[in-house]
Amino acid sequence: MQTKPLEPNEPVVLALVDAVTAWQGALEQTLSASGLNYAKWLLLRAIRQNAFVRHEPLASALLIDGACAERLLGELQRDGWVECSDPAMPRISAAAESRVERVWQAVKALHSVSVSPFNSQERVALGTLLQRMKLTLSDHSARRSRTTPQTLCA
Repeated sequence: MQTKPLEPNEPVVLALVDAVTAWQGALEQTLSASGLNYAKWLLLRAIRQNAFVRHEPLASALLIDGACAERLLGELQRDGWVECSDPAMPRISAAAESRVERVWQAVKALHSVSVSPFNSQERVALGTLLQRMKLTLSDHSARRSRTTPQTLCA
């Protein structure tokens, strides 16, 4: 017996859309709180995995052309994420290794949630929790941006 495809307005589809939207928002907020965006994260990940080749496009979840990758690399270097002691092979700077690891763990946790076999009610609950997480991260980022660097070091 052939099953009928789900309609876009069915509760399970709406719940999945809400969950994915919340997940994407949580991912963006997590990266933003660290001073990154998704493209920079993909580049950092490729550098960490020795999969980045200077002046070449980076084929990952997003295609990043060579010129854009170089611009992003410059921003990452300026912000202390990477160092280019060997011009052909950038690497994660020693000072940023723990920051990269924290972001890596956060993204890994978000991905583990996205591939888990949840039913529709669990996905709705998960979407709600991810929305709360996004709001918490947003509040944290807003508080952090209002504090001065001297306050953070005190």
